Amino acid sequence: MQRLLILFCVLCTILPRLDAQRRPRFFRGPFQLPEYFFWNPWQQFHKPGHWKSGLIDSWDRKDQDSPIANLLQTMIVYDEFGRPHKPKGIDPSQKTSVKIAEMDHHILPNPHQFIHHRRRKRNFLSNARLWEQNIVPYEIQPGTSASMREKINEAIKAFEDLTCIRVIPRSQATNLSHTSYVYFVNGQGCSSYVGRQGGGQQAISLQEPNCRYTKVVIHELMHAIGQMHEQQRTDRDNYIEILYQNVPGDQRRNFDKENTLDRTPYDVESILQYPLTSFALNPGQPTMKLKDPRLEALVDTAETFTHNDLKEITLAYQCAANCQSGLMCENGGFVAHNCRCMCPADLSGTTCNQVTTDTGCGGVIELSSGESQIIRSPNHPGAVPVDRECVWLVKGPSNSNIKLTIQELELAMDSRNSNCYHWLEIRYHLPGQTGIKQCNTDEPNQEIMTTNDGERNIMVLKFDSKLSRDVRSSQNHKFTLRVEAVGGSLVSNPCNPNPCQNSGTCNVVGSNYECNCASGWTGTTCDVRTQSCQPNPCQNGGQCSIVGNSIVCNCRPQFVGPNCESFAFSFQRLVG
Repeated sequence: MQRLLILFCVLCTILPRLDAQRRPRFFRGPFQLPEYFFWNPWQQFHKPGHWKSGLIDSWDRKDQDSPIANLLQTMIVYDEFGRPHKPKGIDPSQKTSVKIAEMDHHILPNPHQFIHHRRRKRNFLSNARLWEQNIVPYEIQPGTSASMREKINEAIKAFEDLTCIRVIPRSQATNLSHTSYVYFVNGQGCSSYVGRQGGGQQAISLQEPNCRYTKVVIHELMHAIGQMHEQQRTDRDNYIEILYQNVPGDQRRNFDKENTLDRTPYDVESILQYPLTSFALNPGQPTMKLKDPRLEALVDTAETFTHNDLKEITLAYQCAANCQSGLMCENGGFVAHNCRCMCPADLSGTTCNQVTTDTGCGGVIELSSGESQIIRSPNHPGAVPVDRECVWLVKGPSNSNIKLTIQELELAMDSRNSNCYHWLEIRYHLPGQTGIKQCNTDEPNQEIMTTNDGERNIMVLKFDSKLSRDVRSSQNHKFTLRVEAVGGSLVSNPCNPNPCQNSGTCNVVGSNYECNCASGWTGTTCDVRTQSCQPNPCQNGGQCSIVGNSIVCNCRPQFVGPNCESFAFSFQRLVG
């Protein structure tokens, strides 16, 4: 009896240790992204051997699928009258992805079977069937081109490296309780079922050559694991308006609002968000517009998973369920499948509590309610240095908002083509989402407030003079910013004081607020002046259009400038 008792005590000591060894542990340091992966396509130019002089100037102002075009699309440049402009040549309606989106549909072999899955695609459909053990078996149709197989393999590797989803050959998928598998075929359009079907083969159509992009394969696999399009989310009406008058009747199903789980905030940057001109009756005109028009600059710029795409998959498939408790990721980070924090771009540290910034600039700024702090450009009051990346993480109390006041901002820009060479990126919506980029301002003391989505008490600011380090700075190139934590009292009314500017009225919605803006103003806090082509700001016969609440002037051949105000032969490139 005594021997049995001793053995029992020994087992009680050893077994917990063995069990702990089998369970994934939290590790020091954040998630390390694979070398091939970039949150934004233009980041590839930071890799050794990829940078070259004149990167921005070398863009032909036509190729909308260029990484440089994606970068310029996120910029807002103000003219001398304070009117916002898009860089010359930017036209998101001419991207290849617009045509691909219009090829995106579903194939149902039996219209009466799995009827609840038809036309349903992110966030995760509430009744979508997930894949057991996070394993998605697959086969590829014989005869598929080598180039298409390459794109399929790149997408599969991205899932494997960044999520807990394993897309494996059907022949290796054993011990599963079902016979379902995806079958990549050269079919009609780019399409997929949503979630795992009842059994057997379910096609993912990748018509060649139109669907031969890694981004497209990732998009269709996201549908296959259960995700919906962003514009079909249950909560989409809080963020986006569907312009049905410009949508053909037989295509309105692509904008049906579905019953989704919406674990993460609406992500306009997601690769599951359709381009804003998709399925247009009048080509090039929008079928959707955002409640915050500034964020339209981010739509259709991602070439792979966004940070929130990965977070959504991780939550739905419980990728971190077996990680030992204790690690709390901060500032928009989340525990990934390898039990490390996956941090938003430019944040680092075990819990995402640090910034990745050059020496001598940037840092973490923590504010109490009502407290403010001044941020100045490196070398202020002198010219900003080139070849620098400076990142500031600004934090307030958990239920506060961060208000940015741009007291001065003047950085190197191309006045002729209305684009920045050096810029300030402002992430005021979600820490894990790319921010809008400015190199000047519409007026002194321009204000930008964080939205109430996600981490409302966090703003990320990034100064970049690295990509165009061949462009010199002038003495007047510098910036001064004021950041302030607004609100934060546990008993405060979110509408007191009124956060809505320019005579906007505030309504309490749960613990947050919603602004009804006066005529001529838009944005989440009515801080964005509505732009119009009436009267036409484009001079000398230039044609005006509005892209993301910014003016685009298409000039006659002999005229140039933001408003077509100058003769081409007399206009030299201006940097300043």
